[in-house]
Amino acid sequence: MSFTVARRRVATVVMALGLVTIAASSMAQDKAALVKERQVHMKGQGNSNKAINDYGKGRVPKAVAEKAIADLQARNAKTLSFFTDKSTSSTAMPGVSNAKANIWTDNAKFASYVNNLKPLLDKQAALIKTGTPAQVGALQAELGKANCSGCHDTFREPEG
Repeated sequence: MSFTVARRRVATVVMALGLVTIAASSMAQDKAALVKERQVHMKGQGNSNKAINDYGKGRVPKAVAEKAIADLQARNAKTLSFFTDKSTSSTAMPGVSNAKANIWTDNAKFASYVNNLKPLLDKQAALIKTGTPAQVGALQAELGKANCSGCHDTFREPEG
């Protein structure tokens, strides 16, 4: 084998290793981006819940609660799409992700929390339109205890 052929082969191997490194780095960035997007999504839910809580306490006008419940309904419809890759769990990405691995091993239970939220959100939307702030606040407290806390306690690592 000539020196030129050997150099070409070495260059090909080096390029291939570089491409593999770039691909692996890109996949890690994609996973980190998915986790970040998921966290932004969930924090948005928290912000909308806070607005509804504030309405229930008379701190913000009804229009704020109406916008917040519409946001929650839209977000709820998308929530499961943020939990498709089990390699983005807190076990696989400690310090980055707070999603426990049991989201993927007990997916039916996790999905039930998300799916069971829809009728409750629909009930809250109707109550915001026709009920009193106190009624909205009472249902919001019930939603938090029954659904949000149950899901977070089971499927989310503590933050921090």
